[in-house]
Amino acid sequence: MRALLAALVLLTVTAGPAHAHAGGLTPQDHLSRVTGIAPPLPGVTAAMVNHGSQLEVRNGGDVPVTVGGGDRAADHVIGPGETYRFRDERTTASQWEVPLDRSVIEGRVDVTPGPNPLWWLLITVALAAGGYLLGRRRALLAAGVVVVTAAHAWHAVGSALAVTGGSFVPLLLGASGVGLVAWPLSAVAAVAAVRRRPATAFVAAVVGAMLVVAGIPDFDSFRFSQLPFAGPADLDRLLVALTLGGGLGLAAGGFDYLRRTGPTT
Repeated sequence: MRALLAALVLLTVTAGPAHAHAGGLTPQDHLSRVTGIAPPLPGVTAAMVNHGSQLEVRNGGDVPVTVGGGDRAADHVIGPGETYRFRDERTTASQWEVPLDRSVIEGRVDVTPGPNPLWWLLITVALAAGGYLLGRRRALLAAGVVVVTAAHAWHAVGSALAVTGGSFVPLLLGASGVGLVAWPLSAVAAVAAVRRRPATAFVAAVVGAMLVVAGIPDFDSFRFSQLPFAGPADLDRLLVALTLGGGLGLAAGGFDYLRRTGPTT
């Protein structure tokens, strides 16, 4: 048991935390959007992707179109059936235009104030207290581990799905970090609880600690309005609060259970 504890603690410390969100995208209060193409071009569409950091032009028409590269880049020709995705500093202005053949892509940057982070911190603390109380019973600890791990997995999947143009698996790995190790361990905790094994509380505590480490970079989700997540922003904040608060509570509750009952009960 001591050897396993040492190995898991070493893994938690050395694996490093996850990126806050997949693809290097970060929470922010502003978001660039395309408002239209004037005049419209048949079959051609444009949109801001990857959390407003890239402009994507799809040519569904029958003839090539040319995107004006601006002062720092050459023009780019997009053939029929092709998609061109690129970063352009012009899209960071409050009102912006990018030349597209005989038309222009029009857009703007919307600024939305973020929420009061205090409320989400209070929710996190409440979830931590609830997780700690689960330490009264091994079965409750195992159930809590499954719920909190599912929350972290949901957050990681939603972050990966918010990225356009990347491979899903590497994005998921980047978003999950050390939490990825906690996912299979949650199944170990559930099986141990069903078999009434003393290891249930120990595994629950270690998984909780891992999820806290994995969730620390996501604190910014509590104070910014625009989150790179494939779903409502408040849902992502709740998942982060559950990962951080629930993980902390499970870690404390699991180790407290071991302290009270001993490693063999």
